[in-house]
Amino acid sequence: MFINGPFPEALAGPVAVIGSLIGFIGSVLVLLGLPGMYARQAKPAGILGLLGFLFVWYVILFQGVLIPFTSVTIVPMLVTNPATQHLLAAGPLASFTPFSIPSEVGQVLGVLLLAIATLRARVFPRWIPWLLIVGMVLSAASFVPFFPNELGSVAVIIGYLPLVGFGYALLSPGRRESVETQPSSAQAEARV
Repeated sequence: MFINGPFPEALAGPVAVIGSLIGFIGSVLVLLGLPGMYARQAKPAGILGLLGFLFVWYVILFQGVLIPFTSVTIVPMLVTNPATQHLLAAGPLASFTPFSIPSEVGQVLGVLLLAIATLRARVFPRWIPWLLIVGMVLSAASFVPFFPNELGSVAVIIGYLPLVGFGYALLSPGRRESVETQPSSAQAEARV
């Protein structure tokens, strides 16, 4: 991690605050774009797509919006006030511990369900759901004790590339037209 120095003071440092702000802004943008991604493939993705979308939306809301927001607003106040520094003894966000396990489970289930539904729907390029699965596997592998820390950052980057792919596919006019004009395999079989 890029946060150096004594633990409580490093949380209020400019690198930690700027990193949290960037994560917060990026996550808000992803939350705004996810409904468009789901709407594009809602019918062919079915209930798996809906469940995957809801899980991923919750995880991004919790891990990408709520935690960075508190890291920018509440944690610096706790760190700078000597009377409240003891609240950070268990960790910077110990009060989020009850939500972290459901969030991790939701992340794995959500990404897996969304990837399967996207593969089945055939609305977006095939590399996007496969990259979702690769990112999920690398992210899960990063919890193994002997997994190199440097590869943990790679897992995060690979995990966000599909979101970029979804956004590009949604905003690209050429891609939108080619997706809308291709008949699905069920329609092609019905014509034969």
